[in-house]
Amino acid sequence: MRSQPPPDRGPEANRPAWGWARRLRALPGFKAAVVAFLVTVILGGGTIAAVANWQQSSTATIAITAGAAMPTPPPLYGNVVTPAVFVTRPATLVDVTCTSPKDPPNIDFTVTWPAAENASAYAVTLFHAGSSDSIASHSVTTNTAIFTFGEPGPADGDYVLRIQPFAGANAGDAVYRNVTFAQKKFSPCPTAGTTSGPSPLGPVSPTAQPVVRGAATSTMAIKWTPSAGAASYVVTVKSNTSGYGTEFTTSDLAATLTFPQAARDAAGNLINPADASAPYYGDYTFRIQPMNGTTAGDPVYMTIKYYSSSSSME
Repeated sequence: MRSQPPPDRGPEANRPAWGWARRLRALPGFKAAVVAFLVTVILGGGTIAAVANWQQSSTATIAITAGAAMPTPPPLYGNVVTPAVFVTRPATLVDVTCTSPKDPPNIDFTVTWPAAENASAYAVTLFHAGSSDSIASHSVTTNTAIFTFGEPGPADGDYVLRIQPFAGANAGDAVYRNVTFAQKKFSPCPTAGTTSGPSPLGPVSPTAQPVVRGAATSTMAIKWTPSAGAASYVVTVKSNTSGYGTEFTTSDLAATLTFPQAARDAAGNLINPADASAPYYGDYTFRIQPMNGTTAGDPVYMTIKYYSSSSSME
């Protein structure tokens, strides 16, 4: 009985046994996958990790950073320490003088004030009363600003003058004065002006959660409403009686303050009763100021009462 000839398997049967390797090598990304495999093994990833990386190499290219991990942003903490470091800010202005002589064809409105301590520049803006629309603004390095208007001048009515000192890029607190334009003149600035006005950035309102006490520290979570137009917030916490405090800038709308905590027993009582008068206990001034680049809004002040037996923000 004659044996049957073997079936014809086509041209594939005539190719060398190692042809599969040639075809695999021709695949896009093969060389990159091999390099990634070797790098993983050499750097201690082990064969299991190497195989895992190899199995993920079905795409055309592979990028591996040895030892890298996806970062998880940590919560923002304001550690209350001593001695705390604070930026230098200018003192708040007290006296403001306004003059507006009739001098056709121009109407001049000159504003002067005593130089504020630490101030290197001033942002001076004139607003329509009851709105945030400015009619003129100046940034000056001296303690004088001159607004010049051609005839017939601004519309008759009430205006608000805002002056904010800066120590470099650090903004101080603005002062406001009410003035009136009538008969082609501005009225003199009153001795005392309004305490608030048309800030270039919206207001911010902070609130605090109850303090959580631990073995060595206590934390106070604080959040605040967003200020319209603000990109960041400068937060300052300063003890009124000691050198404890903290200061930081954040773009978030919340932060966690971490205070030192006197040692307590399992029942929560102070191990050393004298620690109730430790210097980190007491009243703190909390200040938050919205910022957008070099534009500064009006800060908000609160009082944090942090004591061994109680705490609050008022």
